[in-house]
Amino acid sequence: MSEKKVVIITGAAQGIGFATAKRFARGGYRVILTDIHKEQVEEAAKKIADEGYETDAYELDVVNYKQGQEVVADIVRKYGRIDVLFNNAGITGHRPTLLDFDPDQIRQAEEVNLWGSVYLIQHVAKVFVEKKIPGSIINVSSFVATVAEWSPFGYEISKAAVDGLTRTAAFHLGKYGIRVNSVAPGCTKTEMALKYDYADPRIRQIQQDRTVLHKWIEPEEIANAVFFLASDEASAITGVKLPVDAGYTITKDDNTKSLYNED
Repeated sequence: MSEKKVVIITGAAQGIGFATAKRFARGGYRVILTDIHKEQVEEAAKKIADEGYETDAYELDVVNYKQGQEVVADIVRKYGRIDVLFNNAGITGHRPTLLDFDPDQIRQAEEVNLWGSVYLIQHVAKVFVEKKIPGSIINVSSFVATVAEWSPFGYEISKAAVDGLTRTAAFHLGKYGIRVNSVAPGCTKTEMALKYDYADPRIRQIQQDRTVLHKWIEPEEIANAVFFLASDEASAITGVKLPVDAGYTITKDDNTKSLYNED
């Protein structure tokens, strides 16, 4: 078995996944980047490897149960271990409202965001148990799993389900020393977010103004939280959702001006 710890990251070709891959590489892990886009994930892995770190890349559609099994098995054959799984792959799905949606788009969001995580948890947790590794699993929830707002409602539903998955998986796997947590990003500067939901500068400003820190989150800030949850410093933390949202979900008030006209 390799002495170097191994982390698997899904949806690692860009955004939060790529930032987290870089964080784990710099933290001493062998990083396995996976993504549905083969050429992009191979290029992402090469960028990190070019900095002198150990990486590998796999094409992976997280909804494909058998493909997930095969990828995990191949990683174990190559490196003898897995220590961390970061279930990052996700899609926003549709834009229309509850009264005007495409059922296929809703199902796709649930399949990728929820079922993709369920499948990978099973595949990787079996490795943890078999090899007696007290591994760590980190899922991706969202600030919209806590508060209802104008995000695609199918996405909101799927992320609320991820919260339930995180608690349930933490409960069932805890007896093996396996920890399961999640991060809940707020408005983050990812390619997907800026291309779709936040393409309009007006909307970006509104969302920024709703945060207590009056800022957008960088992917690297999410990556730091994921790395912490995977580390021994979080050894007593499991079943927890860690918001990384610049304070978006703690209040509905504007903190720049007091209701009571105080300074």
